[in-house]
Amino acid sequence: MLYQSPRRRFGREIESLNDNLRQLEAVIKHANEQRPRRPWQNHDDQCRQALLPVSQAVGDFKNTLDECQKLLNDHERFRRDSAGFVDNVQWHMSTQRDVDILRDRVHFHTTKLIIILKPFELHLLLEIRQQLQGLRDDVAEVKGLLVNLLENSNTPFDPLLAGSNIHLPEIPEEILTRFCDAMEIGAPKDFKGIAEFPLKEGFDALVYHFSQSTVEFNPGFDTSQRTPAETQFVNLLKSKWILGNLETSGHLAAAGRSSLWASALSELKSVCYPLKESVFTPPPKERVSLLADECFSIWVVEAQPLLPLDLAEQRPLEERILELDLPDSVGSRKSSLCVFRKSAVEVRLVTTTRDLTNPSYHQESDFVVNTDVTRIIPAYMAPGSDTNGNNLLLSSTHAQDLRWQYLKSQEDVESLQQALTGYRVHHTMTGISWSINGSSTPGKFGQGRLQMWQFKNLQSNPVADDPKFTQRQLSIGSTQPVPGGRKSIIGSQDLSRHSTAFSNATTMFSGTSATSVMVGSRGNGTAILLPELPVILVFTTYEGKYAFLHFEFDAQIFVNPDRCNCRSRNSKKECRRVVIESKKKLIDLRRLCATQSAGKGLDTWDLARFRIPRHAEYKGVEVLTKVKYLTFDFPTTQKKDEFYAELELLKKVRDFETLTYRQTLMEKKSQDQKPRKREVYANHATAQIAPTQSSW
Repeated sequence: MLYQSPRRRFGREIESLNDNLRQLEAVIKHANEQRPRRPWQNHDDQCRQALLPVSQAVGDFKNTLDECQKLLNDHERFRRDSAGFVDNVQWHMSTQRDVDILRDRVHFHTTKLIIILKPFELHLLLEIRQQLQGLRDDVAEVKGLLVNLLENSNTPFDPLLAGSNIHLPEIPEEILTRFCDAMEIGAPKDFKGIAEFPLKEGFDALVYHFSQSTVEFNPGFDTSQRTPAETQFVNLLKSKWILGNLETSGHLAAAGRSSLWASALSELKSVCYPLKESVFTPPPKERVSLLADECFSIWVVEAQPLLPLDLAEQRPLEERILELDLPDSVGSRKSSLCVFRKSAVEVRLVTTTRDLTNPSYHQESDFVVNTDVTRIIPAYMAPGSDTNGNNLLLSSTHAQDLRWQYLKSQEDVESLQQALTGYRVHHTMTGISWSINGSSTPGKFGQGRLQMWQFKNLQSNPVADDPKFTQRQLSIGSTQPVPGGRKSIIGSQDLSRHSTAFSNATTMFSGTSATSVMVGSRGNGTAILLPELPVILVFTTYEGKYAFLHFEFDAQIFVNPDRCNCRSRNSKKECRRVVIESKKKLIDLRRLCATQSAGKGLDTWDLARFRIPRHAEYKGVEVLTKVKYLTFDFPTTQKKDEFYAELELLKKVRDFETLTYRQTLMEKKSQDQKPRKREVYANHATAQIAPTQSSW
């Protein structure tokens, strides 16, 4: 048998239900056309009344179809035009359990609909005949036809007698006892005893167990192939036992022998005819008696509810890159934040809240951030305030949609910022004063905060140290605490931990230092990408608006200790100023301002312009002209020394990445220049084999 994916099997069950519902629609339409009409009657009420027993017997298939539609809508974003990897991931990883539940429910509805369709049509025609009899005084032709039919009918039609010639296997006493015991387990609430066997629940049980019986058994020609499974045989006996209880039920007697229930039972009884005992050999009684009690259960267990869409579950084509604990909620409720990377410019933030004392309490919400259209607003770095909190503000450029993301610590904020921008915050400093060319002109000096950035994409699996590069480790001396109390990462350690050169990422982000495999029409190749430069970013204000000052820390940038205007050694020891210059004479300093004044303009202060991969509007950021040097004044000399130390470490990491890039490039070039060994193939058409001398 050809393999069919769960999606295709699910679709075929839906199509089968659709076909049978269309047949039901055709039956109703035909009966409605044949039904006599009186102007004072409400025909819609008549139709609803006629369909009532059908809905009771078949079940709420509309609710099942609504849940099917919801399942498809929830996972529509993974749809692809052709089957393949995404198809398998979608239906095996994300929805397998729910698809199985819904497919079984749809199949159950379809089976009951098939069984009840023919009796329902007969039931409608009998009702129409009764109505036509009531109109015999007005319709002469119909009167004659009905009188003729009634005169030729000596006995009333009893649908339960139609299948009376059917003989199913007898039920042994020990199995009858187990059926009676199982009947008391999980019985309907209004169940009073076997004499009042319920019609709806009994019909459900009959259809379900009959579908699991020997109807699925295909006997072979050989004698050893004519014995069904013990569970199939028990389900067949169970179907006969339930059918007998329904036939003698007081509820069926109250409904009448001409009711739809009686017709449906007759139809199902006639279907059982091909399953009589002569077509197979019953399994040994000893094996049947060893079956577990659940094999003798009677009542159909209510369908399991569908699982809610788990927003915190990693979806196809996503990568879980970050998980953070959020500030504690009220009482025992705990919240967390998961970040999933969907593409180079898009991530999904999922907030989950659980109650430690109530396992059933579960709340989730997700928010997709596309940095092409969503602003990243570093509210925690807004200058002029020491109580900004640990939060980022996310604002859409297309709609008035603001979202505050509160976090527990500044480290967590910086981690989320890294997930959104691609840059790791190497170091943060506050309370600095800056000046362009030492000017005191408004707009060319100010107060603010400073961050050093290093490009490093978050990865789902941290990369272990690669033994190939142990000889390339670059030591920087002994571990030293940075002035100011913060422990530095400077020490005798492998700089590859801080470098992106040894990342195992194969993403094709422009300008990264990752070594990636390129697939082309002429074969595969290796792309060795130039490492991204570190960045110095100042968070400040300009003309009353929030602003960024941004420049790349390339090899031309250096600190000039002689430009601080400190003439004596003693004054140099107390100096709190750092002067940044460029060997190119000018610094490429960029300035980006919010569109409105501080306060109102916070939601237009966009950090996403400086992300990696480059934002489309990065080239439009203002580049200041004639910036010869940039000065930073720190509140203490310890802060100045801290800046020096962190900048030196960032410089070493940058140089290490550049060195690794060049070495890798040279290795690849040398490999390409080596002559390749030619493979020699034997020509079997012209090959001659020299005769060997016999050892005899």
